[in-house]
Amino acid sequence: MPPRKRGTRKAAAPAPTAAEQTNERTEEEKLFMSPIEVTLGGETHAIKPLSIRANREWRKKAAPVLTAYSTLGGLSSDEADSFLTSMSRMLVDIPDQMTDLFFEYAVDLKREEIEDAATEGELAVASQALFAVAFPLLQSLMGATGRVMGSR
Repeated sequence: MPPRKRGTRKAAAPAPTAAEQTNERTEEEKLFMSPIEVTLGGETHAIKPLSIRANREWRKKAAPVLTAYSTLGGLSSDEADSFLTSMSRMLVDIPDQMTDLFFEYAVDLKREEIEDAATEGELAVASQALFAVAFPLLQSLMGATGRVMGSR
């Protein structure tokens, strides 16, 4: 076995922070509009948060889709035609609309390339990160409500 050269040992990488381990953004990242990083097609992509005005317009487009998505939880099999229409909407239309919303927000990403390489699972995880940035006031409200309710 050849002798080890002095100084050739690699330094250990610093341990990831709690925010890095959970993919949560730090307060500094939120305050300074740092891009969020998402993995699509096995590659990391940066998405810059929209300005207030642009985000407002995007949320107006998102609201009907998100509302429709949330009402599908109450599917009823009482009427076959209605049930099949709802199922088709849930399995085909809503995922396509959610994909459209994602790429309308992430305008700098190359949609066609990503759609050819990424999985819907990756898109779902990336969408969660994007929605956390797109709806920060909702998260703040939910956090405040939880603190108030917890103090009773």
